[in-house]
Amino acid sequence: MWGPIQRKERGERRGFRLGAAVVVGILVALTLACGGGGSSNPTATAVRPLDQATAVAPTATAAQISMGGSALGGNAETVVLAQLQLDDIPSVPLAWVTHRLDLAEGQSLDHSHQMAFVYAEHGKHRLESGGGSDELETGQGAAVAAQVQHRHIAIDGPSSFWETRLDRPGSQLLDPVAPTIFESEVLEEIPDGPLAVFVLVVVPPGGETSVHTHPGTEFIYQSEGHIHYQNEIIGTKRLVPGDAEGIPPETAVQKRNAYEEDAAFLSWFLVDPARPFASPAVFSTPDRGINLALMDNGASVFAVSSNFGGGADDSAFGAANALDGDPATEWSSAGDGDQAWIEVELAEFTRIRSVGFWTRTMGNSAQVRSFQVTTDSGQVHGPFAVDDATTIYYFDTNIEAKRLRFEVLETSGGNTGALEIEVYGHPVR
Repeated sequence: MWGPIQRKERGERRGFRLGAAVVVGILVALTLACGGGGSSNPTATAVRPLDQATAVAPTATAAQISMGGSALGGNAETVVLAQLQLDDIPSVPLAWVTHRLDLAEGQSLDHSHQMAFVYAEHGKHRLESGGGSDELETGQGAAVAAQVQHRHIAIDGPSSFWETRLDRPGSQLLDPVAPTIFESEVLEEIPDGPLAVFVLVVVPPGGETSVHTHPGTEFIYQSEGHIHYQNEIIGTKRLVPGDAEGIPPETAVQKRNAYEEDAAFLSWFLVDPARPFASPAVFSTPDRGINLALMDNGASVFAVSSNFGGGADDSAFGAANALDGDPATEWSSAGDGDQAWIEVELAEFTRIRSVGFWTRTMGNSAQVRSFQVTTDSGQVHGPFAVDDATTIYYFDTNIEAKRLRFEVLETSGGNTGALEIEVYGHPVR
């Protein structure tokens, strides 16, 4: 087992900043110990300009990973901020929960908690534990073992820092109160005796990582710029500062920067230390680009024939489920059969090159066999045949519209609907 504090050796590299977002809660002077419990709504916070942070290279140690700048392939730059071998994981649901703490110059905070990564958001502070100490400058990180008493001291001015704990979902700092700035979903399939790793990745303009997998869970937080994020499960979506995504183990993933400025994200991992940290992979389906029908990409349900049980669009079987990128949820009409329809409004007027449709089914009923698409200008495209309910089916189109009405034509009757609807193309400027 490592000592209570682990961090990288100091060095110099370009910095980055975390994107602007809203912080919930009031920051208070921190001189007391912190506690847990309760629930939280994740938000994000703004931090320093791009050219003010530094990050450093790791030292190779037993049970650690040592990654070069191209560890994730492509021309992305990878820096390990901290890592810690975990011998024992609590048998309760766990998530990465991040709080932001502020100290005035000379102030200190003494506390202990679950295993955590410390990130120096702005300013310099000393981290003391077990008779040792370490000074963290802006952009540097450290790892603190579970239930180890430690102290943060602001030196040479005020200090703002994050503590990202591996803890129960919704856990909060109550004494003193500190805002939750983001939180992951519950982490699934955590390896036995995992290596916890905290990484910064910078993707230059036009750059990308390779397509790769990890032998454990990854949680990423987009901190600077925009990226096109693709994984095998959800396809491709655009991430902007403040966005976050969780990635299950062994899931092919790639991040691409199609923009004119650097993009950066932070990643927290729980991986199997006996296996390669990143392995080459390929996507089983071609990349179609950004799914413009995702609500996360600005799409919305404009209207719908009905929702099962008379519920709202965001109800258990509401129409919004067809635009959430999650095939485990679905839109079900209230027995509309061949008369079911859903109208999707995109964020912008778009030249649409393809659409995707994944029908729901209840075995002998509720399955869509064909549909057509009617635009907001009244143009009708189709019919499009859906062979079965086992997967999403894609259809090439040549449509210009902002609103698309997906109208089912032939079905097996009953509570027809869709697991997912997707739209691909480019905005018409």
